[in-house]
Parts: sequence; structure tokens; C-alpha cells
Amino acid sequence: MLVVSTNAPAHHLENLNTPYPNRGACEAAVADFNSDDRDMLLERFPNFFSSNGEVASFLTRAFPCEQSDADGQWYIKNRLAESLSSDWYLRRK
Repeated sequence: MLVVSTNAPAHHLENLNTPYPNRGACEAAVADFNSDDRDMLLERFPNFFSSNGEVASFLTRAFPCEQSDADGQWYIKNRLAESLSSDWYLRRK
């Protein structure tokens, strides 16, 4: 199982409660976080990822943007567990 230690950058997890006014703003933030974390994840978990593209695809699936029914704002959602157990992820192992 892939586990990111608490001392590793986890920009996505740190911003789960940050509201974004629209989907574009949320996805731009996720793209920035992906860029910031991609190399670190590839370096720390070479048994799980073989390329930057694979890490980027994983992060996009693991941290999607979803609109809240409660306030209409967009939030990054933590779908890490679902992503690690998905057919997509299991197929690539």
C-alpha cells in the first residue's frame, strides 16, 4: 500500500477544506499541487510509479474537484483509498 508519511509534502490533503469559487480554480490548484508533489512521489515510491505521467494520472484520480451541495463552492476530495483499490491502479501493478 502507498502511504505518504506526515513529513512528506501533501498539498492536496492540506487543502481539502479550502473552498474554490469555481471548478477551474479548484482544478488549477490541483494541477499546481500535482506539479509540486509529482517528483517526490516518483522518487519515494518507485515500486508504485514508473513515470511522471503515471503519478500525474494517479493524483488526478485520487484528488478530484467536486462541488458542494451545501455552499456551492468547489473542494478537493480525498479519493485516495478508492484510487488505490481501483481497477485502473490494480491493472498497472
